[in-house]
Amino acid sequence: MALINRVAAACHRLASKGWRQLLAKHGLDITKSDLAAELARPLTIDRTAPGFQDFCPAGTRGIEPGSLAASLLYHAFASPDVHPEGQLAAAADVYPTLAELDAVENYVYGLRPFDLVRDREVVVVVVAYQYRPAASSAHGYHADVAFSRTGVARVGTAPAAWDGARRSFRADPPGTNGIAVSPARYAAFLAEVKRPVAADPIMGRRDQDDRLRYFCFPVHKLFDGRDCVAGANISVTFREFHRNDKLRRVHKAGGVKVARGFDVDKPPFVRDSSNGGDLVTLREVGASVLVVPRHHATLVRTVKQKNTVTGKAEIVRFRVPPSRTHKRFASSLLIEAAADARRAPEYVNIRHRVVPKGSGQTIEDLQDRAPADFDFDNVVLKLGGYDAAHFVDDSCDGALVAVVKGLASSTKTLAAYSLVTAPDFFPLSDQFEITNWVRHDYQTNQEQFAQGAPWPLCEGRRAANLELPRPDAPQRKAFDRKDLTMTAVVGPAPRSLLAHAPERIKRFASFLPDAASNVFAPGWDISLGTDGRDVYYAAYGLGSPFPEDAKLCAALNSYWPAVAPDASRTFRYQSSPTAQPLLDGELGYHPDHPKVQAGLASSRGWDGEFGPFLETVDGEVYVNFASLNRSDYVSNTLRNQITVRLTASIDSAEMISRMEALKGCIAALPPGSDRVNRTRLWLVGAERVEDWKDVATRAHSTMVGKGYAYLFVLVDGEDELPGKTVTRLRIRVKTTFDCQVSDRGVVWREGAGPWHGSS
Repeated sequence: MALINRVAAACHRLASKGWRQLLAKHGLDITKSDLAAELARPLTIDRTAPGFQDFCPAGTRGIEPGSLAASLLYHAFASPDVHPEGQLAAAADVYPTLAELDAVENYVYGLRPFDLVRDREVVVVVVAYQYRPAASSAHGYHADVAFSRTGVARVGTAPAAWDGARRSFRADPPGTNGIAVSPARYAAFLAEVKRPVAADPIMGRRDQDDRLRYFCFPVHKLFDGRDCVAGANISVTFREFHRNDKLRRVHKAGGVKVARGFDVDKPPFVRDSSNGGDLVTLREVGASVLVVPRHHATLVRTVKQKNTVTGKAEIVRFRVPPSRTHKRFASSLLIEAAADARRAPEYVNIRHRVVPKGSGQTIEDLQDRAPADFDFDNVVLKLGGYDAAHFVDDSCDGALVAVVKGLASSTKTLAAYSLVTAPDFFPLSDQFEITNWVRHDYQTNQEQFAQGAPWPLCEGRRAANLELPRPDAPQRKAFDRKDLTMTAVVGPAPRSLLAHAPERIKRFASFLPDAASNVFAPGWDISLGTDGRDVYYAAYGLGSPFPEDAKLCAALNSYWPAVAPDASRTFRYQSSPTAQPLLDGELGYHPDHPKVQAGLASSRGWDGEFGPFLETVDGEVYVNFASLNRSDYVSNTLRNQITVRLTASIDSAEMISRMEALKGCIAALPPGSDRVNRTRLWLVGAERVEDWKDVATRAHSTMVGKGYAYLFVLVDGEDELPGKTVTRLRIRVKTTFDCQVSDRGVVWREGAGPWHGSS
C-alpha cells in the first residue's frame, strides 16, 4: 500500500470527529480526494489557535518532506496540546492511534528518501522517541521530536492503555483497576554519530566533557519498502534480549546461602528472553515497535523450582544470614555496595518466612509477629537462621536491535538500552521539571532534600549494562564501555529561533530518560553495576523485589522527587524530613483518624499504608504513625494495595506549589532559621484549599484563593510507644503549629494561640 493511502485512511477516520473543522481553520482540508497535493500546498496557519502556539514557525504546509516538526498534520495529530475543536475530548477513538501517527511519520520521511551516497555518513540506531510540546523538546524553541538511545518502560498489573488525548500511555486508565503497564516506543533511524557543537540540542545540563563525547543524532526514520532509502528496497525487524537475575545475584554476588536443593543458575533465579523469562513482548506498530512489559495479577509474586533434594516443586527461598555477617537497614537485608557500584540488589525482603505445612510449605508474614519477637532489636530478623521466601518482579534491563535488510552490509548498527522498571507515581511530572525548579535557585536543593536529588537520567553519562548480549548476535556484547551518552535526550536542530517555548507544563506521560531518575544509592529506575574495570548502568542493583527498595526510597524523603512519592511523614523518618508533601488523602486515612471518626471514609494511601494523625490517649496528645520496621510494601503489593491513582494527576506545578508552601512554613515557624532538610518539625497534616474564603477557620478575612493548610508538631522526646496494632506507633506531642498558606504568604499559630504573620 502506498504511504499516502495510510495517511488518507487516518484522515478519513478522524475527519468526522472534529479534525476536519480543526485543520480547516488553517486552510487544510483533510477530506480532499488528492490528499497528497493538499498536504503539499502552502497554508496560512493560525498560530493563536489552542495547541498551535508552539508549532514550528518555519512550518507552512500540511506535510513538510523530511521534517516532522514543520508538518502541520503531524503536529496536530501528535501534540498532546491539540484537541478536536480545541478542547479535550473524552472518547478515546476521537484521537489518532499510534499506528496512524506511524503512518504519517513514514510519509513525511518517505517524501525525502535518504541518499546514502549523497547524504552524510550515518549508522543505524534504535531509539526511543516522542513528539513533544516546545517546552519539553530538546531545544525549547518549538514542538519537536525528542530521541534517546534509552527507553523506560514500566511494570504493572493490567494491559497497556493508550491515552489518545495525552498521546501517551497511562498507568491509571479510567474505569479499570490495577496499574497498567507503560510501554516504550522505539524505531530504527539513520543517525549521525558526532561530537556536538553548541547548536546541537541535548536536553539538560551538559557535562563538561560532552564536547569530547560522541552523541547519536537521528536524521531519518527507517521503514519497509522502496520509499525510505534512495535506490534500496529495505525491510526492518526488531529483536530484543532482556534479563532479570536479581535472585541469582543475591546468592552469587551477595554471599547469601540459598536453601538446599535449588539451582541459582536456572529460572526463576535468572529469567531472560532465552529461557522463557516472560519479561516483555515486542508489539510492532507500523515501522515502530513497543517494548511492552508482561503484566501479572500482582507486581510481585512467589515462585517455585523443582528441588533436587526433595524432588518436589517448592517455594524458592533462602537462608537469612545473621546481622553480624549481613547488615540490616530497618527490617530489610542490606547487601553493601563495592564503592559506588553493586553486584547484587541493595535490599532484600526477609519478612516472609517459609515454614512446613503438611507435605508442602506456607508463608508466614513476620509483619504480624508479636512485639517480643519483632520490635526489641528485631530479634527474629536480626538473628536470621530461618528460610525466607524469594519474590520475583518483572523489572529488568535489556537491548533492542534492528535487523535492516537492503542496506549495505557495512552499515554499522547500534542497539538501544531498554529499561523496564517500577511504576511512575507522577506521570505528569518528571525529574527534569523538578530539576529546573531546583536550579532556578540552587540553594533550594541545598535546603530541600536531605537525601537524594531530582537529577534526571538524561544527564547521566555512563555506559549501558556491559553484561548484556546483542539480541541478533549473542556472542557479542550489546554495548560499548566507551559509549557514555546512551541515556542522553537529543533532538533535531530547531528550524526556527524566533521564540523560546513557554513555561514547561507536562500534559503527557513520557518513556524517555528525562522522566526517569539518575543513580544515587542506587536509584528508583536504575542502579550502577561493575565488571571490576568500569562502572555502568544496570538494573540488578535495585531491591529484591523492587517494592522493598521503594519503601526505603519513599521513607527517605522521596530520594527521587518526581517518581518516588515522599513517605517520610508517614514513618516519621526524622533524619530525612518531608521534602515533597503528599496530602492526607494521598497518604491514607486510618480508621482512628479524627476525620474518619467524624464520618469520612477510611482509605489507604498510595502505598497501602495510613498517614499520621493526632489522637488523644488518657488526656495526652500523641501522633499515631506507621512503623517503618513493620511496614511491608511487598505484603501491600501482594494485596494489590499499591496504587498510582492517588498521585497520577499531580503535575509539576502542583508539586512545586506544595514544596514552596512547605519552605515558606518552615521559614516562618520558630526558630526562623530552620531549613526543610534539617527541620525537627514534623508535617503531620496537609490539605489543599481550593479557596480560603470558603473555609470557616481561616485566620484572616483577607486570605483568598488557593492554598494549603499544614499542621506541624514538635514531639516530646524520642520515646516511641506501641499503638493499638503492631504496625502503628505513638509519640507524645510537645506542641503543634497550624499554618495557612496562600499566594499572599503564611500565617501560623502555636497550639491555640494567636495567629502570626499576614495575608
